Amino acid sequence: MSDRSELTEVPAIDLGPSFEAGETGRDQVAAEIRHACEEIGFFSIIGHGVPNSVIESLQREARAYFALPPEEKLKTPQPPEKISRGYSHVGSRGLAFSLGKETPPDLQESFAMGPVKAAPATVIGSSTENLFFFPNSWPTDRPQFRAAFEAYYNEMDKLAVHILRLFARALKLNDDFFDNKVNESTSTMRAIYYPPQDRMPVHGQLRAGEHTDYDTLTILKGEDVPGGLQVKLRHGGWVDVHPRSDAFVCNIGDLMMRWTNDEWVSNLHRVANPPPEAMKLGRLSIPFFHNPNVDAEIRCITSFYDKGTGEKYPPVKFGDFYLSKHMKAQNMAKAEHSAPTA
Repeated sequence: MSDRSELTEVPAIDLGPSFEAGETGRDQVAAEIRHACEEIGFFSIIGHGVPNSVIESLQREARAYFALPPEEKLKTPQPPEKISRGYSHVGSRGLAFSLGKETPPDLQESFAMGPVKAAPATVIGSSTENLFFFPNSWPTDRPQFRAAFEAYYNEMDKLAVHILRLFARALKLNDDFFDNKVNESTSTMRAIYYPPQDRMPVHGQLRAGEHTDYDTLTILKGEDVPGGLQVKLRHGGWVDVHPRSDAFVCNIGDLMMRWTNDEWVSNLHRVANPPPEAMKLGRLSIPFFHNPNVDAEIRCITSFYDKGTGEKYPPVKFGDFYLSKHMKAQNMAKAEHSAPTA
């Protein structure tokens, strides 16, 4: 294992060799990913193969949507179940609550979607279907908006599976280790807009409070402007993330940390407020949160028992774990979540 004090910034990794024939390229990329995941839990990727046209189309549609009057955006509101669908207004959630930290609401608005594919037969008619395969809600007069979101979602879903296969290789597992755990994935995606600030935020208020992600993998397309993503270093400081314009920023979530018995780090991150001279700048960010099947069991991979520490976490079903985190952030409550019924 590498010296975990080495990385003091988010490394850039070229995925290109992992798409080539032969083992050498995949081994090289997998080794770079393992190093990043052990040290900081974040890495940016280039050579990912996602067409620029798909990215630019979603960015264009998202910017136009967030420029609409509030009453127009509220025609497709987040459902009462507080799941990731539709429009959420500024101040409707606080991500730090997912860690049990009470803060003022986050300074962001967003539009979210879930799976494009239909729910698997095993969950149809259950509360699970409502919570993880709830229908997406779209503005009725903006057909290109839906098309742009779905095209981007599908590209991210393919890319996430490719990266998970590299994760498996990095962990000395068969490349297909995660395949049967993500073939009915419950992934969600958000376009998030951090609006210009016309006054100083109150004490403790950020564009996004510090949190870890509770998925397998997050793939983020963000704008590199003041008031952006910051990652916590192991020594305790925060580092700004400045990806290349053609890159995505990736980070592992809590599931990968549990799967690896804390060998890989699901790291704290936040979105800072802009400095006073940049308060009038808004920022668009598009995170794709890759989630496994709702019934996937998350437990330590056996190969990590060699240190004699045993499993640090009891086995847990993904759906239960996700709701315990997600609902705290959505409801801005520290109490444990009780799953709503359909």
